[in-house]
Order: sequence, then structure tokens, then C-alpha cells
Amino acid sequence: MKKLLVASLVLVMAGASAVYAASSEPSTYTEKFLQKHTQKIVDKEKELQQQQKAREEAMEKQRQERLEKQEAFQKKLEADKKAREDAQKARQQKIEKKKQLWNELISD
Repeated sequence: MKKLLVASLVLVMAGASAVYAASSEPSTYTEKFLQKHTQKIVDKEKELQQQQKAREEAMEKQRQERLEKQEAFQKKLEADKKAREDAQKARQQKIEKKKQLWNELISD
């Protein structure tokens, strides 16, 4: 029981000093000591978070660019298909016109 009480008291004190060490202006020796030894870790963690955020933004940007390219490609395909269909219709009309003229020529 005493060991549990001592352990919880130590944890509470360590937690409290860690909370105070997180403040911007350390005032006690313990706070300064903790900040000195944890500042590198905090800086590295912030740097890693910024890098992760930058990677996520870059991936999102690439995804958007891919979607835009796919949409542009799809529009181009549709335009090409429509152009081919229009050309086919024009050829068919030409053929029909020639058939009609041929039939007129023969029937005269």
C-alpha cells in the first residue's frame, strides 16, 4: 500500500513538473531542467508534424491534379468520339446523296 502511495505521489509530481515545463517561461530550476532536456524532442516532433502535413498536402494536390487530368482526358475522348460520329454522318450523307444522284441519272 505504501509503495502504491509513493509511486502515485511520484507520478503526480513528475506530471505536474512536466505540465509546468510546457509553459513558455520556465521559472524554477526543475522547469528549466526539464525544458532544456525535452526541448529537442518537442522541436523534432513539431518538425515531423509539419513534414507530415506537407506530405499530406502534396498528396492531396497530386490527387487533384490527377483528377483534373482524367477529366480533361475524358472530355477529349468525348470530343473525339463526337467528331468521329459527325464525320461518319457526313460521309453517310455524301454516300446517300451520290446514291440518289445515281438513281436519278439511271431513272432518266
